[in-house]
Amino acid sequence: MVNEYLIKQTLKMFHEIAVKLIHPGYRLPQGGEPTRVMRTALQRVEKKYGALTAQRIVDYVVCSSYAFKDRGANWKLNQVFGPKSLERFNSDKGRMFFENKWLESEDLSRSLLLNMIVDRSEHPKAKFIFVSSEEGTKQRLLNREVGFAICQTSTLGWSPLSTACSECHFVAKCKTETQKKYPEIFRLRIEYVSKQ
Repeated sequence: MVNEYLIKQTLKMFHEIAVKLIHPGYRLPQGGEPTRVMRTALQRVEKKYGALTAQRIVDYVVCSSYAFKDRGANWKLNQVFGPKSLERFNSDKGRMFFENKWLESEDLSRSLLLNMIVDRSEHPKAKFIFVSSEEGTKQRLLNREVGFAICQTSTLGWSPLSTACSECHFVAKCKTETQKKYPEIFRLRIEYVSKQ
């Protein structure tokens, strides 16, 4: 889904490409035009291909930019990301080899560009700090060995926000097991506790 953050980061990525590979003096136009142009372009891509993945956006921007590589300052943003850009993007995939060589000429790569647009404000596993749907399972046979076994096989283990975990007699053992099975989730949970 096209959102303001994605539009802003995509424009930033395009600006990097434009300055390094098309025209060193390029500046994005002032006002809301760049945002409108990029929103429309990304909506076209989303409509044509479905979900907007970060990789697809990078490929689209590189393809659109590459078409203007020899124009110097003789172009406008709405030309780069106009309807024809989608036709170009949908055409010959063999062009990626040449696009990659072009990017490498100024020490850029698709993976570097991808890092520019990926949202790192929230950890992808942050949603697992507390999984409310697990509470019923955790409550089942609470404080009994069999309940602990059920919890270990059916949930992500100890959570600092779980009512059942706060009442459980096996919490120390559970923390150890959670750390072994899900080290990254356990780290996020401990980090959450330390921030509170």
